[in-house]
Amino acid sequence: MNHWISSANGCSVITTMGKFIILFMTISSLLQCVTLKSVAGQNPLNYDPTKAYYYSYQSEVVLNDASSKKASRPQQDVGVKIGMEFELSTAYRDKDVHMFKIKILEAHATSSSRPEVQKPLLEAKGSGVLALPAYFQLRDDLVDGLHFAEKDTVFSRNLKKAIAAVFQVQGKEGTRIEVDISGECEVTYKIPKPGFVERTKPDCSNLEIAGEFTNANKALGVSLYSKSSQLYNLKDSVIERMTGTQKVVTYLNIRTALNGVADVSQNLQLKSTSQGPDTFPGVKDALDRAQKETGSPYEMSLLPSEEEVTTCREGKCESPSTLADRYSEDLKAENIATVNSAKAFAAMLKSFRSAGKKTIAEIMTSKKSYYIVPQLMDIATAAQTEASREALLELLNFEDDEAVDHPQRFLFAAAYSSHPSETLIADLLSVLKKPIPNESLRQSLLLSLGAIIHTFCQVGEQCSLPIVTEFNTLMTSSLAACKEESCTLMYLRAMGNAGLPGYVPVILPFAESPSSPMVATTAIQAFRRVQSRFIVKEVKAALQRIFHQNKASYDSSVRVAALEVLLDAGISNMALRNILLSCLDQSNIEFSAYVLKFVLDKSEAVPEFGEQVASVLNDIYLNNYNIFSQKGKSSVITSFLAKMTDTNATYNLFFENSASGVMKRSGMIVNLQGQNMKQPLMKFGIYADGLESLVGAEESDDEDDDGDGEAAAVLEPTAGMSFTFMDILLTQVEFFRGTSGLMSAAWNAPSELTSALQGNLLLQDHSKRVHLVNGLVLDTAAMGVLSIDLSGSISISLWNRNCESLIRTSGAMYVEGSMRINSRDVGLGLTFTGEGQSNIDYTGNADFYTMPLKLCMEMKRPEFTFTKTLQKVERLRKRKTYRSKCVTKSNVSGESYLLNKNNSDECRIMMAEG
Repeated sequence: MNHWISSANGCSVITTMGKFIILFMTISSLLQCVTLKSVAGQNPLNYDPTKAYYYSYQSEVVLNDASSKKASRPQQDVGVKIGMEFELSTAYRDKDVHMFKIKILEAHATSSSRPEVQKPLLEAKGSGVLALPAYFQLRDDLVDGLHFAEKDTVFSRNLKKAIAAVFQVQGKEGTRIEVDISGECEVTYKIPKPGFVERTKPDCSNLEIAGEFTNANKALGVSLYSKSSQLYNLKDSVIERMTGTQKVVTYLNIRTALNGVADVSQNLQLKSTSQGPDTFPGVKDALDRAQKETGSPYEMSLLPSEEEVTTCREGKCESPSTLADRYSEDLKAENIATVNSAKAFAAMLKSFRSAGKKTIAEIMTSKKSYYIVPQLMDIATAAQTEASREALLELLNFEDDEAVDHPQRFLFAAAYSSHPSETLIADLLSVLKKPIPNESLRQSLLLSLGAIIHTFCQVGEQCSLPIVTEFNTLMTSSLAACKEESCTLMYLRAMGNAGLPGYVPVILPFAESPSSPMVATTAIQAFRRVQSRFIVKEVKAALQRIFHQNKASYDSSVRVAALEVLLDAGISNMALRNILLSCLDQSNIEFSAYVLKFVLDKSEAVPEFGEQVASVLNDIYLNNYNIFSQKGKSSVITSFLAKMTDTNATYNLFFENSASGVMKRSGMIVNLQGQNMKQPLMKFGIYADGLESLVGAEESDDEDDDGDGEAAAVLEPTAGMSFTFMDILLTQVEFFRGTSGLMSAAWNAPSELTSALQGNLLLQDHSKRVHLVNGLVLDTAAMGVLSIDLSGSISISLWNRNCESLIRTSGAMYVEGSMRINSRDVGLGLTFTGEGQSNIDYTGNADFYTMPLKLCMEMKRPEFTFTKTLQKVERLRKRKTYRSKCVTKSNVSGESYLLNKNNSDECRIMMAEG
C-alpha cells in the first residue's frame, strides 16, 4: 500500500511499508543461523566477560574518478573521515551466546581534504543518539541479533552495526555465505600466519532491493564492482587490531572513462582494558536495564545496514511543473537532437519518477505544455513508475482512427523501456484485445509489445511468467488466423522484436514459402534477435535450401536474408564452399556480385569468420578468376564510423541491384562493437521492386531470367523504407505503390528537411545501493539519454529523370552518473557527465535520363565536441560545503566516409558532366 506524503518544500515521495521485507530478512537471518551453525569454524574470539575493552575506530570514504591525476585541487579526492572511541563490555553470556554492549564515548567526522573542517557526532558531554548503547549477540562466530534504542537514528545504528560486524570472524580457512553489514555475502577466510585472519568479500547482494534496477542490455548497461578485505591481528583470542579496505567502481560499459570510484578504509585498535560492569542473568534483563537507563524501548534489528530516507539531495527538489516551465523551450520539437533537449529530459525524468499520477496528468494536459506534449510523453514513459503508466494510459485513446500521433509516440518510447513491468505488458495486451481501427497503430502496438517482451525476458526467470505465455499464445494464434499478407507481416515483425527461441519453428514455414518475397524476407529477418544456439541444424538446412533454391525459386532479397542469418549463426566449411561456388552462376550478375562481396566484407570485419574463409579459399577451385571477377555493381562495405577506447562504431553499407542494374535494396547498418559485446545501433534500408519500367531498363521475357523467381515486368512498382533502432524494428514506411503512387510521391515529396522520426530515449538506466563496510550506504546511479531526429528531403524530376535526396540522422547524447553517500549527517557525492551532438548526412544523386543509370552517394559527418565533466561535493556543515569541477573537451574532426570504389568512380563522372 502506497502512502503519498507531501514534504514542506513541495516534493512528493513514496514510502513503502516494509513489513514483508523485514519478515524476509528475519527468515534469511534465521536460516543462516540454522545452515551455518553446522559448518561454522571455531570461534577465534573469546572475550573475558569480567573486562571492558576500549577501542579506537576510524573509517574514511573518498570519491574520485578512476583516471584522475590528482595534480590540481579539483582533481583531488573528496571524502569524510569518521573517528570514534567506544567501550565493549559483556552484558550476558552462556555456553551458546555472548551478548556485548557497545557504548560510543567519542565520535566526530572530518573532511578528508580540509582537516580543519570537523563535525562532532556526539552532542555536548557525550549525549545524543550516538551515545545510546547498542547490544549484539555473538553465537559461535556469527552476529545473529542486534538491539537498538527505538529513538536511535538510522545513521547512528549503521555506525554501530559496522562495529558489531567487525566481530563476525571465522577461525579457520574456507568460504561461506554470511549475512553481513553489506547484505548476503560470500566470504573467504585465510590464515596467513598464526594470530592473523584475512577476511575477503568479492561482492554482496542487498537483501532489500526495492527501487534498484539496471538495463539488462550489457552494451547499454552499467558495471558495478565492489570488493572488501579485512586483516585481523588477534592476541589471546581478542582483536588487537583490524585494518580493512573496500573499493567500489562503477562505469558505463560503452565508455569506461565515465566512471566513479569510492575507496573505503577501516582501522580498529585496542587501546586498553579495565574491570567491566556486572553481567545480567539473561538477554531480557540486560535490555530491560538499558530501557530504564535510556528511557527508550529496545528493538531488534538485523546486521545489514539500513538506507536513510532522503527526500531531496542538498535541499534541491523542484516540482515537475516548475521544471516543465523551465525546460519547455529545450523540449520543443525543433530542439530535438540537441544536448539541451537530452539534458532537459534527464532533469524532468528524475522529477517524474517521484511524482504522483495526478501531478503527471496535470502537466500533460496543461495549456503551457501544448507544444511539448510528445516530449513529455517520452519522459513519462521512460519513468516506468506505476503512477506514470496509469496517467498515460488514462489519457491515451487507441480507438480514435484519426488521433494516432500521441499513442504512436507512447508506443515508440515504451519499446525502449529499460526495466518494463509485468503490469505494463498486461495493460498493453488489454489494449491489443480491443478494437484498434488504425492498422498502423495496431502494428506499432505489436512491435512495441514484442520489444518489451524481449527486454522483460532478459531478467532472471521472468520469461516463464504467465504474462509471457499469454503473449506467446496470442501471437501464434493470431498469426495462424491471418488471411491477408499485411496481417502476416505484422505478427512476424512483432515476433522478430521479441526474439524468443520458441518462435523459431513457428516462423520457419513462412521463411520457406516462395509465394511472397516480402513475407519470406520478413520471416527470415525475424530470427535476428534469436541467440545463434537456437538456430539449430534443421533451421540452417532450411536456410541453405532457400539460398540455393533447392525446392523452389526465391526472390534475391529472400536469398540474401537467408545468407545473412546463416553467416551470423555459423556454418560449416562445406556450406561456405557451396555459397562461394554459387557465384559461378551468372544468370543474375548483380546477385552473384553481392554474395561474393558480402562474404569477403564479413571476413574482414569478423576475424573468426575471416579465418574460415581463408581456409576454404585454399582450394584453387574456389580461389580463382571465375569466382572473383564479378561484373555486377552491387556491393557491401564495412568500415569505422568512430574509433573509441572501449567500443568502436562501425558502419556497413549495402547496395543490391536487380538483374537489370536498377536499385533493389540499399541501406546502412551501424553497430557498436566492444571486446565482448556487439550492439546493433541503427539500420535503415530502402527497398524497391519493379522500377525497371519507370527508368527504361530492358525487361526479360523469361520469368526466371533475373533469378528472382518472378518476372520483373509483372511486379508492381513499389518502394519503401524499414528502420531498426537499437535492434528494434519500427513501423515500416511505404513510399509508393504503383505508378500513380509514384506520381503522388513525386509531387508531395518534401523539398525541405522533414522529420520522419523524433524522440528522446532512455538508454542507460541504473540505480543500485552499495552497503559499505563502515555502515554508510552508497547510492550509485546512471542515466543515458539519446535525443534523435531522422529527417529527409527529396527532389524528383520525372521530366529530367533525376533525383536528389538527403537523409539526415541527427543525435545528441547526454550521460549522467553519480555516487553519493545516502545520509543527512554526512554529505559526500560525485557526478560524472558526458555530452555531445552531431549528425550524419546521407545524400544521393541519381540520373536515370539514359541507361545505365548513374548514382552518386555521399555520407558525411561534421566536426563536433564531446565534453566530459566531473563534479564532486563534500559537506559536513552547511556553510562549509566544498565543490570541485573538472571539464575535459575532446574535438572530433569531421569526416567523409568511403562508400565503395564504384560509387566514387560514378561520382567523379557525374561531377565532371555537371
